[in-house]
Amino acid sequence: MGTRSLICVFWKGKWYIAQYTQFDGYPEGEGLKVFKFLTYGPDIDHLKAGLQNHIYEVTDDQLDAINREIQAWDRDQRQNNPEYDPWTSGSQQLYSTLSRTTGAGILRLVANAGRTDGDSDKEGPFVGDGDKDAETESTKLPIYLDLEFANSTLFCEWVYVVDLDKEVFEVYGGGEHKHREHRFKDVGGPEAEVPAFVCSFTFREVSRMKNDKEFMDKVNEALEEGEKQRAERQDERKAQQIADAEGSHSNVTSDDEEENGEEDVVEGSAKGSPPP
Repeated sequence: MGTRSLICVFWKGKWYIAQYTQFDGYPEGEGLKVFKFLTYGPDIDHLKAGLQNHIYEVTDDQLDAINREIQAWDRDQRQNNPEYDPWTSGSQQLYSTLSRTTGAGILRLVANAGRTDGDSDKEGPFVGDGDKDAETESTKLPIYLDLEFANSTLFCEWVYVVDLDKEVFEVYGGGEHKHREHRFKDVGGPEAEVPAFVCSFTFREVSRMKNDKEFMDKVNEALEEGEKQRAERQDERKAQQIADAEGSHSNVTSDDEEENGEEDVVEGSAKGSPPP
């Protein structure tokens, strides 16, 4: 399904990844992929190495050039390849770290880049060449930080944050107003909405979970608790509005009664007065 989400990595006090994802953004989709990645401890170390040495953030000019290259590739494939699959776009084939379909796979791509030549369990095509100092931008993985998509809470339905500093995995869904301690307080303008916090897990808690079902059960419990709390707050607001309305009506009635009483006294005095 076209459920949009954002996959984020926070490390050394800043954002390294904010990957826009167009499909399967719900917890059973992209959320579960992030969870699975974090269950294997060495992958986290490889991810750090990849972030440190094997990625670069693209500039607007670089992104424009990349998009032109992708469009040219797609045109060529449509014209010359009878087996061309429109879902296999140039972005996925040429620059998978920039593709809208990569999703949580960005973690695996960067971690693979951070592996050393001595690893026996290499995965995927992106493996460090062992000479980090000699690595040029052309051999690094391009990353586009789409952080402000987090402010589009109508379209950004889910956000997943891997915080390598605090070693926590956070799940966000829906939207809310900013507050001082919010993870995304510095993203967008002061009045911009931000993703609503659902739940978080330490890396230790993730590693101790027995299976996917345990993770999903905990997320669903948090979602249900959040819905319950929102319903309670809504009921409290309605009750307060009713109380305020009744209080206002009571004040108006008292004022009317006081005015009517004064009129009755005047009339009574006039009728009871002796004739001159």
